Amino acid sequence: MYRIMRYFVVLIFILFSCVSSSQNPVTEEEVKNKFYEFFDVLSVENPDKDKLYDLVTDDYFIFENQKKYTMKEFIDFVNTFQIVENNWELSNFKIDTDQNSAHASLRNVGKFLVETDSGNIIMDFDWLESAYLVREDGELKFAFYFSDAVSESVTKAE
Repeated sequence: MYRIMRYFVVLIFILFSCVSSSQNPVTEEEVKNKFYEFFDVLSVENPDKDKLYDLVTDDYFIFENQKKYTMKEFIDFVNTFQIVENNWELSNFKIDTDQNSAHASLRNVGKFLVETDSGNIIMDFDWLESAYLVREDGELKFAFYFSDAVSESVTKAE
């Protein structure tokens, strides 16, 4: 009887160990890191925009510029600009998490040097953004992204 109880206790311990390690909640740090990774891949310094597909779910979409885009449509939209330099400053994160997902809202201030036919311009944006991320196959991925320009300006670069 003692032997059966010992095996039972060991079995329960193993089961709870396995469950608890796979059920660690999503952390705020994971969420922030995923945002920074997204914008690193989106940067002009990274020529391989297809890496964005690794960061999103198959049914991902973004609502940007008052339009719904799939990832392919968004990449095509971004590629219509001849961006020479880009910079994003992410701040004011508000993050809610659970075991397998997260919702985040943030401020994103972007500055872009863009080449046009009539000369270079500087585009400044201040966005209010939010996203829903889910854990898929152990990886945190974007399922939805919303971006609304609170203010924007375009000036001729000198």
